[in-house]
This record gives sequence, C-alpha cells and structure tokens, in this order.
Amino acid sequence: MLFVVVMGTVWSVVIATDTGARTIPPIYARAARTMGSEGFDKWTRVILPASLPFVVSGMKQGWAFAWRSLMAAEIFVTILTGFGLGHLLQYGRELSAMDQVIGVMVVIVVIGLIADKVLFSPWERFLHRRWGTGLK
Repeated sequence: MLFVVVMGTVWSVVIATDTGARTIPPIYARAARTMGSEGFDKWTRVILPASLPFVVSGMKQGWAFAWRSLMAAEIFVTILTGFGLGHLLQYGRELSAMDQVIGVMVVIVVIGLIADKVLFSPWERFLHRRWGTGLK
C-alpha cells in the first residue's frame, strides 16, 4: 500500500519538476550566466526556484493520486489500516447502504477540494506570479 502511494507521488513530482525546469524562460538562465552563475549555483538560485510552481503542481497531482490510492487500499487492507473512509465505503457497499456510500464519497470529494483550494492553489498562484511563469 505504501509503495503504491509513494511511487505514484514521487513520479508526479519528478515529471512536473522536469517540465518546470525545461519551460522556464530562457532569459533567466542567460541573465544568471551573465552575472557569473554556472552549474550548481545556477540550478539552486535560478532553475529550481523558477520551476517551483511546477513542483507544486506535481505535488498536487501526487497528493490526488495518493488520496485515491489510500481510499482503495483501505478497502482491501482493513486489517492494517483499522477503520478509515475506504473501509467505511466498503462497509456501506456490503450492506447496500447507498446513503452511506454517497455520504462517504461526498466527504472524500470535500476533503480533496479543501486540500486543493486551501493548500495547493494559493501556493501555486503565488509562485507563478513571483516567477512570471504563466498563471495570472
């Protein structure tokens, strides 16, 4: 369960970071080179900070994948996880309690939306504005 969650999350962040590093405006790298920044210094002071909006996007995708994986894993691995939303969803399904199933699904969606709107979206908007890399 942990392996699936971690592997999905890590690759989302790695791919988003790579995309961010490839799509930063070339003027940033040229300006850093003009000011004498090369190699590791250029990566830590220019390329990585400029790709942070994309890293946050990858974290958002990774979190969404981890959240879905956790719900699915709780359905099948109830012995290890104890009692969670996935287990509650499965329990409602077994009892044909559609009100419980729909209620748990709504709770899962609300938690996902709150995490996106409160945690990831403001951070992503701030970083895009700060580095001038897109989203207005």
